[in-house]
Amino acid sequence: MKKLMMVLLIMISSLMVSSKVFANGPTIPYTEADYARLNAVIQYVENVLKYGHEYNEETNLLPDAINTLTGEPARWTFPNRAEVPYANLANQQNFFRTLVALSNVTGSDKYKNEAVSILDEFMDNYQSPNGLFQWGGHRAINLDTLEVQSFEGPNGPHELKNMMPYYELMLEVNEEAALKFMRQMWTAHFYWNSTDMNRHGSYSTAYDVNVFGQTIPEDVIKMDTNGNPIIPADSPGLLPFVNSATDLAYAAFTLSNHTGDPIPADWAKYLMRQYNLASNPTTGMTVYQYKSTLVTKSAIECADPAYTNSGCGDRVARQFRDFGPIAREANVAWKNTQAVYVDNILMLLEAADKYGQSEFVDWARQYIEGYLKYAYIRVDGRNKIIPMFIDGTVTYGYIVPEVGYFGPSRMRLDYVDMPTSYLLPILRTILQTEKAENQALLWSYFRDIVYTFGLGDIGSLGGANPNLDVDTSIDDPFALMAMVELYDHTKNKAYLEVARTIGNNIVTEKFHRGFFVESEVMLYSRLDQPDTLALLTLDAVIRGISLDDMPFYLADSGYIHGYLLSNDGVVEDRSYTQNMVYTKTIYD
Repeated sequence: MKKLMMVLLIMISSLMVSSKVFANGPTIPYTEADYARLNAVIQYVENVLKYGHEYNEETNLLPDAINTLTGEPARWTFPNRAEVPYANLANQQNFFRTLVALSNVTGSDKYKNEAVSILDEFMDNYQSPNGLFQWGGHRAINLDTLEVQSFEGPNGPHELKNMMPYYELMLEVNEEAALKFMRQMWTAHFYWNSTDMNRHGSYSTAYDVNVFGQTIPEDVIKMDTNGNPIIPADSPGLLPFVNSATDLAYAAFTLSNHTGDPIPADWAKYLMRQYNLASNPTTGMTVYQYKSTLVTKSAIECADPAYTNSGCGDRVARQFRDFGPIAREANVAWKNTQAVYVDNILMLLEAADKYGQSEFVDWARQYIEGYLKYAYIRVDGRNKIIPMFIDGTVTYGYIVPEVGYFGPSRMRLDYVDMPTSYLLPILRTILQTEKAENQALLWSYFRDIVYTFGLGDIGSLGGANPNLDVDTSIDDPFALMAMVELYDHTKNKAYLEVARTIGNNIVTEKFHRGFFVESEVMLYSRLDQPDTLALLTLDAVIRGISLDDMPFYLADSGYIHGYLLSNDGVVEDRSYTQNMVYTKTIYD
């Protein structure tokens, strides 16, 4: 009976698809397979809402992930064995985008209204007096008590790293709270007098309505006599990681766009320019941070190589000292590359497209062209990354002599798999680059990478004469979004047909027990997964809905980091949800 009711729900949902979503006139036949994909998304959303709301009916908030066997929320097990179900809205931004996208393609306001009600409760009840929201890497809402829960000691800090909140909807729901938060991001995370930046922000930092009223200082990065950037080693542990800078910059650009005040955008440009100035003049590759840490700990503490607190100076300089001055944490091009060459570039391109920062397209092309020219390689038919520093100094095969921040002693550096998420920044950079001669090199790399991922030949620049694998087994949301955006740009239906195949594969391989999971055996369905948003993007272009009218994918980097009980049930550990919670299977 339960299964019959679900089938009826799906049929009703299909019938509810309003004719107004075809207002521009469908130029592509809408098939049964297209309906099946949409219905999978509808069933998933309905299940998330049903089970998420059932757990605690006193709140509209939803858990970050749902147990697909029981319908229970995911829980964090603390060292004292307390099991806490959690709602961290910084980690649910793609679900809110999915809800709005589903309303767009169905013509029903039901799903957007759900997003509005959740955000309305959160923004009204869980904003600190200083303006920061109770969310991020170290804080969430306990769904049992509806109180703020810290995961990093008794008073976890505010932390966003490539989470890219859905500000458009937040401004619609509670404009005052959203504007206050965007200003306070800078008050709490950026140190104006020293130009240091901290990924952690304090909830005790007083709100400053005039946070952008100070004079923009000189650039942090200076050049030596050979034209190479000088990375200052004067940060007292407050390192300007680019994955925090993206969130700061995105908030400031959105603030300027909404208020008409250009000053926050000027500060955002200043911040992102430091990474550009610190990029290598020969390779074009950019940095993870534009400062190194100052030594603030004692010589006794720092004598132990296993002590990796940043107060002992640059952690790469300590562990990779064989490589000389280039060995700095800022210059590593084999770790945190997703943050530098995917999320960072997607933010730059979004700012260029929406907020007129046209020079960001040139920066994005410089970074990713250099990265692909020097660090990309195909090995045994797979896309790989060569471990190196950003000046092109290869570290492949190096055996690390002693333990440190980047791994254990005797560790041998090997090639790193290139994830499919790289498809989007490469393609979007190409599509936002105006001149064909500037697109050509990136297209050649993109063509090789797409082929190696198993999608066939995308053809020559502009989408002419593709020879795509319409029977591809790829079930990847980034490949799907790339094919959809290629079709939207070229109108070559070959890309659309491959996109449909990928979408069908996603539903076949990842839609289980009424939820989207990474594979059939995975226990938890994570709300921030990008698959449903990708499927709705495909549905939109088939219906003739402009992608400009759809929520745009920017990141799915949400996490919780803190203290917990290891899976052995004995050892106290400090780790991430992605390592300790979302790796669990239905057999654990």
